[in-house]
Amino acid sequence: MIIDSMLQDDLYKFTMQQCVFRQYPKTTVKYKFTCRNKNIKLGFLANQVQEQVNHLSQLKLTNPEYKYLSSLGFFQVDYLNYLSNFKYNTDDVTIVDNDGQLDITISGLWLNTILYEVKILSIVNELYFKETTDFPTIKGRGIQNLKDKINLIYQYPTLTIAEFGTRRRYSRDWQKYVYQELIKHCSQVIGTSNIKLAMDTNTIPIGTMAHEMFSAHLSLVDNIQEAQKRALYVWLETYGVNLGIALADTFTSNAFFNDFDIVLAREFSGVRHDSGDAIQFGRNVIDHYKKLGIDPKTKSIVFSDGLDIPTAINIFKEFTGLIGVSFGIGTNLTNDLSVTPLNIVIKLIECNGKPVVKLSDNPSKAMGDLEMIEKVKTAYGVK
Repeated sequence: MIIDSMLQDDLYKFTMQQCVFRQYPKTTVKYKFTCRNKNIKLGFLANQVQEQVNHLSQLKLTNPEYKYLSSLGFFQVDYLNYLSNFKYNTDDVTIVDNDGQLDITISGLWLNTILYEVKILSIVNELYFKETTDFPTIKGRGIQNLKDKINLIYQYPTLTIAEFGTRRRYSRDWQKYVYQELIKHCSQVIGTSNIKLAMDTNTIPIGTMAHEMFSAHLSLVDNIQEAQKRALYVWLETYGVNLGIALADTFTSNAFFNDFDIVLAREFSGVRHDSGDAIQFGRNVIDHYKKLGIDPKTKSIVFSDGLDIPTAINIFKEFTGLIGVSFGIGTNLTNDLSVTPLNIVIKLIECNGKPVVKLSDNPSKAMGDLEMIEKVKTAYGVK
């Protein structure tokens, strides 16, 4: 089994699931898999992916895992009790080889299906690289690349980095090796998005929310212009001052700043950048806080858009002393073995039978029904 634990997943899937458990337990959704690599067809993996997904039905939250989640301080007992009885219903997942393309859809209750995304992406990645690469041949290059990164990180003792590479890792074992080496040699590496890794290494699991939290609200409000603000307030209702990093680009960052009023800006500890020009975004965040009369030095930005270490260092130099900065780095840490990583995603496309979309600050990352994209652009004043 590639996925050997229910916690072999990113924290934000569970933090969002608790929101859904609390607010939207009867909401239905549909997710769809997309491979953005133009010349790679993954349909040949369909049977193997299906086999691995079927194994998920065997997973159960263990007592030590329950106690670990409880110790984090932001998961409530009723949700943890639900999770301890949770079982994956793999009938919610459809996997086919569609003329060479891997076609995966996930449909069902949002509460039950939210925990598939990261696990299935991890499965596809590991199967693909097992079939197309020879690990003993490329392992040495991967080790050297990692050593180079560690040496570079070591030069910046106040640079803080979290490992965000579960979804597009080369393999489970390689991610584990990379993370263990990072925390062994770099005190600047403060945690990982992977809950199981954090638990096993006695480090910090890191994450808050993803785009689906905002996209889903397009169907959960009467006026789609209220979707983003409602999602942010639902988060505050669930977590208060905990987990206070808000994702800023679902409907473009300009739309986010329009909604991120003084109440929200005070309550959330910072924002996360995930698309568009990082430097310009950082400047816009600082300007926004200043406009609201908030000292930017009391807030922070988490940069997480396809970063490598040199890029993170450049951003760090730009904003150190102006606002708190930290970095979530994924693929460049967990899949840098001189092979081309897969650019694969699973995104929410429907909620309660209605199309939902994501825009972002990078037009190529926009996903969803074209008519709905135009409606959201109009509602949020996106040109």
